[in-house]
Amino acid sequence: MSGAVGSGPVRRVAGDLLVPADERTFRWWPFRRLNDWTIPGLLVALAALVIYSWQRSPHFFTVNNFVNIGTALSIRGLMAIGLTVLLISGGLDLSIAAVAAFTGMFAAMMINAGVNGAVSGLVALACAATMGLINAFIIVRLRVNPIIATLGTLLLFRGLAYVVSSGDNIVIGVNAWSHFGRGEELGVKVTLWVFAGVLLFGMWFMRHSVIGNYLYAIGGNPTACRNVGVKVDRIRMWSYVAMAILAGIAGIALMSRGGTAQPAAFEGAELEIITAVFLGGVALTGGRGSLLGTFLGLIIIGVITNSFVLTNVPIYWQMVVRGIILILAVSIDSIRRGGGYR
Repeated sequence: MSGAVGSGPVRRVAGDLLVPADERTFRWWPFRRLNDWTIPGLLVALAALVIYSWQRSPHFFTVNNFVNIGTALSIRGLMAIGLTVLLISGGLDLSIAAVAAFTGMFAAMMINAGVNGAVSGLVALACAATMGLINAFIIVRLRVNPIIATLGTLLLFRGLAYVVSSGDNIVIGVNAWSHFGRGEELGVKVTLWVFAGVLLFGMWFMRHSVIGNYLYAIGGNPTACRNVGVKVDRIRMWSYVAMAILAGIAGIALMSRGGTAQPAAFEGAELEIITAVFLGGVALTGGRGSLLGTFLGLIIIGVITNSFVLTNVPIYWQMVVRGIILILAVSIDSIRRGGGYR
């Protein structure tokens, strides 16, 4: 078993053996396994959605509309990237939206207090990292179920966002962070550039780095990883911290885009993000998934939401459809693992 680790980075676990990183679940061509239909299936679904939306609304295929989709995708996509990595490692965080909201509130309060923009951002992100460390300690050290633990911290962090603001919005107007939320570079929103950079780095990191491959292995079989000397708890703790930092960046981006920090920011966003991640093929039990799949899942959810807006679909029907998509995504994962319909 030690030879499996010594021969190169590990990717995932089959039984008690760590499988080398060059055995990929997904290859561009040819598709070697039954599970490889995930990415092509998402591409087909996306193409069908685009055609349907175009037929329903002539405003869908416009530059402004694609900019709107991309802007919304970029901010929530930062949290989706972190959640994907966390789920692959076998973790889960339902407090991501609350972390983002509190970080945005904290940054706005410091800006209004006259703190330098860079300093306020760094301190706010340090605050987000601390919240991630709290989640990590409860889950990894105290061995509390991640669903229960992060439901509790969701309420804690969201409540703190209301406490520090006395339930009011914090208006900051134009500030040092305005360009981050509203500005453009080469005709593209800065937030979209940031999202693209984080996404590309994340794809490289998960595929080619030793830690990235350990994350897959830990999600697949943490016991086998411990047996060969992998620092399972340490890696899992840092994955919760990284998740919180990405959520904090998303919170600052939303705050700087609107010039207002709201304690209710991102309420309900965690379910939309989780839906996109599961739709992209990430396994609830860990050990499987890809950031490419998450990216396509985000686009699909974004196109559906945008189509609802353009065609004036009532909000309650939007909730119904999103719930159905989440159930389908998780059910497909269960069937794929052999735990569902036979």
